[in-house]
Amino acid sequence: MAIKVKPEEVIRHEAVYSVGLDVSQRSTSICVLDPTGKTVMEGQAKTNPFEIGRYLQKRMEGPLKLGMETGSLASWLYHGLRKMGLDVTVMDAVHAHRALSLKRQKTDRNDAHGLAEMVRLGSDWMKAVHIKEQASQELRVQLAARARLVKQKIDLENELCGLLKPFGLIVARGNVSADTFRDRVVDALCEAQDNGFHIRPLLMPLLDVHRLIAQHIAEADARLEIVAKSEPICQRLMTVPGVGPVTALAFRATIDDPTRFKSASDVAVYLGLTPRRYQSGEQDYHGRISKRGHSPTRLHLVQAATVLLISVKRWSALKAWGVRLVNRIGFNKAKVAVARKLATILYRIWRDQSEFRWGKATMDPAASAAATS
Repeated sequence: MAIKVKPEEVIRHEAVYSVGLDVSQRSTSICVLDPTGKTVMEGQAKTNPFEIGRYLQKRMEGPLKLGMETGSLASWLYHGLRKMGLDVTVMDAVHAHRALSLKRQKTDRNDAHGLAEMVRLGSDWMKAVHIKEQASQELRVQLAARARLVKQKIDLENELCGLLKPFGLIVARGNVSADTFRDRVVDALCEAQDNGFHIRPLLMPLLDVHRLIAQHIAEADARLEIVAKSEPICQRLMTVPGVGPVTALAFRATIDDPTRFKSASDVAVYLGLTPRRYQSGEQDYHGRISKRGHSPTRLHLVQAATVLLISVKRWSALKAWGVRLVNRIGFNKAKVAVARKLATILYRIWRDQSEFRWGKATMDPAASAAATS
């Protein structure tokens, strides 16, 4: 049975009480447990760090340990509550869901009680996650906005090419600029006009949107390049062949704090670049990579590995190792392995405040041509 606490009534205690916060968009359910697991207080507050903090500080005195699940509002609430001097832990939502699903009734009140119980039991029952600093969050927003623009640009190009094919008009694709692609589409529309197909007025608005998106992408790239050049960390990361401003900034924003990893291999696991493993009884095999963690950063690392294997002309020990891997297991698997190696190298450069060492590498030109063809 919940214990009702009047607004003016304050509970004084010396032991640390556990607080569970079940967050929704408008309101947050709050449950406070004493060290023995007895419910001390239950209630609701507006989903705002100031409102939640004031609600607890009015009713409780002494040390409190708060816990909530990861979510879109977790970072905002975490930093706001920390500024108010409260001890906050953010738990992995998947891990917490497995524990909360044991309850028969799924309510916000029960979820808040379950989260408070996990906080009371300690690290053995909850999986705490790292909340990134505000600068890293802002950087991730810039990268996410650029990624969305790039996707919209590619979708428009695919749509335009698909709409022209039924008329026998094939627009050559490839790594071309936005102006070149526009010129090719305009030439195809002129050819369609000559053949009696009046589709130019219908597709020109899509081309105009494509040009506008390309301009925004160029502006975003310029801003990101300025940010990368202003940060010594990113400058060191960009000494690695194949790693540009976007990859360096994505890695910097995702890792945020290198000291939270015990070893470089943990970074590859965190980014989902290590193979899955299934072991049960006599069965023990490795599968594809787990693809856990931040997928855009993983994609940038794979793209950097592709650039290293194909476009970078200067040889290094890393490139030679990657080319030998291509000859043995194929390009697709090799580029993922190189991306995993890049993640560990970038972490060590950041941790040791060093730069990339090219090393000595010798490679047969015929073998390198066969691997990158």
